[in-house]
Amino acid sequence: RLKMMNLLHHQVTMLKSLFRHRLPQVNGRIYLHPLSQPVTVYRDEWGIPHIYAANRGDLLIAQGFVHAQDRLWQMELNRRAAKGELCALLGPLPLHTDRLARTLGFGRLAAASWKYLPEEARDDLRAYTAGVNAFLENRFPLPVEFSLVHHRPQLWDALDCLAYGRLHMWALTTGAFAELVHAELVRQLGPEKAADLSLRYPAENPDTLPGGGEVNQWWVDGLAGVWTNPFLGKGVQDGAGRGSNGWVIGPARSASGQAILCNDMHLPVGTPSLWHFQHLHSTDGFHAAGFTLPGLPHVMAGRNGHIAWGATLSFVDCEDMFLEQLHPAGDGRYRFRDGWRQGEVLEEEIVIRGRPSHTERVVVTHHGPLIHHLLRSAQPVALNSVALRPDAAMDGFRLLNTAGNWNEFVTAVAHIQAPSLNLIYADADGNIGYYVSGRVPLRQQGDGALPVPGWTGEYEWTGEIPFAEMPHALNPAQGYIVTANHRIVGDDYPYELGKMWCNGYRARRIEQLIAAQPRIAPADCRCWQMDVFSLPGTALVEALADVKPVGADGRLALNLLRQWDGYLTPNSIGGTIYAVFSYEITRLLLAPHFDAPFLEELLGKGINPFLHPTNEFSGNWTAVLRQVLADESHWLWEKQGRTAVIEEALTRAAAFCRQKLGRNPAKWQWGRLHRVTFAHAFGLVPGLRRLFSLGPYPVGGDENTVAQSGFLPDQPYDNNAVSVSSRFILDWGDPNNAQAILAPGQSGHPASSHYGDLIEPWLTGRYFKVVWEVEGVTGTLWNRKIASSIPPPSSWATGCKSILWKL
Repeated sequence: RLKMMNLLHHQVTMLKSLFRHRLPQVNGRIYLHPLSQPVTVYRDEWGIPHIYAANRGDLLIAQGFVHAQDRLWQMELNRRAAKGELCALLGPLPLHTDRLARTLGFGRLAAASWKYLPEEARDDLRAYTAGVNAFLENRFPLPVEFSLVHHRPQLWDALDCLAYGRLHMWALTTGAFAELVHAELVRQLGPEKAADLSLRYPAENPDTLPGGGEVNQWWVDGLAGVWTNPFLGKGVQDGAGRGSNGWVIGPARSASGQAILCNDMHLPVGTPSLWHFQHLHSTDGFHAAGFTLPGLPHVMAGRNGHIAWGATLSFVDCEDMFLEQLHPAGDGRYRFRDGWRQGEVLEEEIVIRGRPSHTERVVVTHHGPLIHHLLRSAQPVALNSVALRPDAAMDGFRLLNTAGNWNEFVTAVAHIQAPSLNLIYADADGNIGYYVSGRVPLRQQGDGALPVPGWTGEYEWTGEIPFAEMPHALNPAQGYIVTANHRIVGDDYPYELGKMWCNGYRARRIEQLIAAQPRIAPADCRCWQMDVFSLPGTALVEALADVKPVGADGRLALNLLRQWDGYLTPNSIGGTIYAVFSYEITRLLLAPHFDAPFLEELLGKGINPFLHPTNEFSGNWTAVLRQVLADESHWLWEKQGRTAVIEEALTRAAAFCRQKLGRNPAKWQWGRLHRVTFAHAFGLVPGLRRLFSLGPYPVGGDENTVAQSGFLPDQPYDNNAVSVSSRFILDWGDPNNAQAILAPGQSGHPASSHYGDLIEPWLTGRYFKVVWEVEGVTGTLWNRKIASSIPPPSSWATGCKSILWKL
């Protein structure tokens, strides 16, 4: 045993030494053949690159090169995930992920979408991939992960970028999988009882646009033609994505008298971060800073010199499941109306490292690809999704980077045909706005709540909601706009957007905070982004006001709940009881009616841990449980009675905490149970976890707090589902002091000082400054402190400067 420990220690030491020798060069001169002129890259003490180029092409070449320097392993995994090629690198473990990617056809969609892109967008992609390939062709040391799997990556192609972008579009497009859960509810319970547990939106929670669309003085010249209708010129018979917060504050409510934009995007977190923060500047007019995606050019959310923009997921229903009847011959034909239609049959070979290849037979109908073989479904079903149609959606994000006003922002949004996002806007002239992106189908019949028979022809998509009539607002009278994945408009909106909104508790809490503050400053927004007050938690405690447990453990748990202040801080004890009690009563009420796999789907578990970890039912049970607790005659109480079930859940909560956290209730703190780990792909390999993964760290909140930190229903209670992946605040009254944060760090290299240096600021609600002015970066950057909520070191000697020079 001692020999094995010594051997392991020796191997770890050697790996650490190998890590250090793989760090990228960030000082001095680097020669890259694609450049036309030199490019300067400054990196500040957080590893954030400030890239200065003479022209846009060189700027994007440098962006691709810097992404490859910091995140090449992540980029390799992402493009393989999108193209269904993970098994060729990692063996059979990710086979389901590869099968899903091949079936949905992100690689095929990338090739088909290329022809829709304007030449300017193609040039940007070519420049970006040239930068990535300049890193690979120069034979710089590769990240250590490549050595561990004995692999050298192939050169990048522009279609790799598009395939990765298509994966993101699909992951952020919602609608289909809730239909399957709803259908199974109806099958098991009947329509009446299923309606009690299905998607609902609490009446007390707000709408994004309470008065409907509100637009003051705007128009877009030439908008017709920007929004291409995918149903025109190609009839439907021919065939042809998690959560976030955002708010904008108008000048009348702002302490500075100018517009403020705040955005925190919620996604699963790991190491490295999904995001890479960059500051991009070219002499010929491109200037933007914000969150970028390694593998894609441009800034996805952030600012330029005139506007700031952010995004949250809209949860608009842009997908449908079509039940199909297949021909007995098994040749890809499927019934449509009175005849048989031939589907497109593809044989996708999935190479598996160390194993024989797997052939995935893909059948694509005019409704979309058949996916039942990847689900728990015996009935053939096709997925119809706007994200699985070729288009130029990526061009919209390119246009956002250079938009200079509301009209140009709207034009950019019009190009984003998928996914459907709530895009928020604030500009230097004091305007605030909001627009929902994406194509939303019009259905010949039905509302998209349940799978429909595809063979009848009665439920076809016949068009889309006109872009000009999508929900939007400019300078609303209330002086602010809040979007937190909640319901967008009321029942008077003339089109069907679906019913899959998040439950609205985060939105209601944000609106409470805004209403309580007459004049709002960035300091207020920083506090709000860290807010962990639980509105459903306090409502649950109120619902138990009449409960009087008999047993000692039940009384203890209820007393701790009643002493709770409603804040789910890491030190909260009552918050722990709330979370564990909610989990226990959920199982007591639902387990007698459903098998374990479906129960987890009903509570929000997705179909794939990598590509689709949650579904649209995530968070719905919170609203349902409140209704059930208030109704003593609800059918879920029938077997044991309300009082007995509640006391049993309280007793179980106390017993669990004692077993897991110790006998002393003073130690039952939420942060001891609820932790976040920044997991690496190699974190599951014995002996490598502590070299690659970071954490666990105590964290507050849950899926219903503004600072969101949810857990998967079958893996309580760590923060292993959605978390806050980024934060951004810009006040146009002081635009040079915008602030942002991400975690765990900028670098994907474990030996880098920037691998996990942003975790502590992220946990404690601090930010780095978004340096904007040229004089703040060049020359003086390294010799003076920059105002930031993160105390900088005594000097900026840790900053680096490299010159990318034409070979």
